[in-house]
Amino acid sequence: MVKIPRTVFPLDKAITKVECQFCGYKISKPFPKDQLCPKCGRFLAILHDITAEEKEKVQPKQFETKTTTLSSKLQGKVKIKEKSLSISLESEKIQLKKGEYVKLLGITSIDRTQLYCSNKNLRYLLELTNNLDFIATGVLGGVLDKMLLISVEQNTEEKCQFYVKNDIIYIIYGKFPDKKGKWLLEQMSNNYSELVRGKDVNSLDKLESYQIEKEFKRRTKFILTEYLKLQEVFSDQEIPYVEDTIRIDYLGLSSMSIGVISLLIGEDLNVELQIEVDSPEEEKEMKESMLTARIEAIAANTQGNTGAFPRWISVKLGFQKYRFLTFKKYQNDYFLSLLSEGNLRKIDQVEEIFEPKISKVTQSTFSGNLKPFNVLKLSLEEDLAKRRKFPPFTFA
Repeated sequence: MVKIPRTVFPLDKAITKVECQFCGYKISKPFPKDQLCPKCGRFLAILHDITAEEKEKVQPKQFETKTTTLSSKLQGKVKIKEKSLSISLESEKIQLKKGEYVKLLGITSIDRTQLYCSNKNLRYLLELTNNLDFIATGVLGGVLDKMLLISVEQNTEEKCQFYVKNDIIYIIYGKFPDKKGKWLLEQMSNNYSELVRGKDVNSLDKLESYQIEKEFKRRTKFILTEYLKLQEVFSDQEIPYVEDTIRIDYLGLSSMSIGVISLLIGEDLNVELQIEVDSPEEEKEMKESMLTARIEAIAANTQGNTGAFPRWISVKLGFQKYRFLTFKKYQNDYFLSLLSEGNLRKIDQVEEIFEPKISKVTQSTFSGNLKPFNVLKLSLEEDLAKRRKFPPFTFA
């Protein structure tokens, strides 16, 4: 955790080995430049302190004969002090370096108690986060990780990144690399957890809430200042996926939030029904209807509040193991939704093999006639019975 104020890590003796405080992995010199544990991938503040201290060590000065005077040094020169970036948590966009920015820092409990919101105009994202957490921990069977939003009007991409710990969800929204987002979230968690230790966050009185928020704002500003100092430390390269394939578990097609195709493939998704059914066929149909209803609610809620549609939502199942809910926009307000597991970078190629058939039924707005969609559903079901794990990107 970034300590407030930051204390310097003692380096009286050269440190050649560090143990990860999260997974216990022992790291020997030379230490990783991005200060992330090679095993669990979490940021280690101790490595940052060691690196910073080594850079700041004062080198013994060598005696030099003075050959210049102060006037000769300053002649024709004006030293301009570089202006540092000021950080205001009240601004609509907290501008960082390299084109990166943060629009929201937020905290909510899994019981839907909103605990902190840096941008009151984006408070709806806290409620949306709780809705996403519901489907993430339920149907998707994992922990909420990230969401990529694409603006309908401006066609720009922005990201929500999440961190869940001790029944509290931390959120950042803006434009930043995954590693930096992960570091920010962990620092938010470490500092907020310290402020509410021993308290029930769902039962704080107004005075407690005010005092905690006031102190957390101060710490957040410090954390963002530290973020700026780490610009050159973190690599902008995204964390690679371990798996090289992607498996499709569900396919849906909708128009104006009305599901026209719903297809559950395989039995990998944990879809529990609250009612009894008479046959496997009826059970499958009920599960498909429930999945479609929840997915469409998420898509409509997100687009209605943000003016953007989610390109993908990721859920973490385990170490470097993810499940995804993806959306692809078609003409006439149709959306293809897929639930998948594996390597997200393969999803574009998977969507391409569905493109020829889906494009034929999306050429006109939905009129209520389900016949062409029922025919398409049977065709897609046959295709996915042959293969639902890609590559290769073919059904032959």
